[in-house]
Amino acid sequence: MKGLRKAYRGERGFTLVELLVVVVILGVLAAVATLAVTKFIGSGNVQAANTEMHNAKTAVAACMYQANATSLVPASVGSAWPGDNATVGASPRALGTGGGTDSWASEFVNGAFKAKYTFDVNGTLTNAALGGANGSWSDIVWDSAILQWKKG
Repeated sequence: MKGLRKAYRGERGFTLVELLVVVVILGVLAAVATLAVTKFIGSGNVQAANTEMHNAKTAVAACMYQANATSLVPASVGSAWPGDNATVGASPRALGTGGGTDSWASEFVNGAFKAKYTFDVNGTLTNAALGGANGSWSDIVWDSAILQWKKG
């Protein structure tokens, strides 16, 4: 028993100050990591939104190409398109010309968008707004000057 006491005599554990310093350092590291991850997620939402917008423009272009048309049907233009065909007239539509068949932009999209997109008769994107069928992004806004999504 005396041998065990000798082995531990003079050894001490960590002091409270040393433990507090370690906890503070870990807290600072956690705060820095959280800020970096938040910034990364925010930029990912903007990129995802602009990719979705590009998919909407591509679907409209494919719709017009398939129908061999140079314009969209005016009734389907001007209303916001959420990327699905659930609402009659919501999906941009092109009438077939020169032997082409009618085509709907929703034929070229899987699922629905998180935002609603508005096109003019020429198939040009004119506006977008949050609130599509699949929810919305909370940290981005539509920039009408450049016709893209940006950080809010």
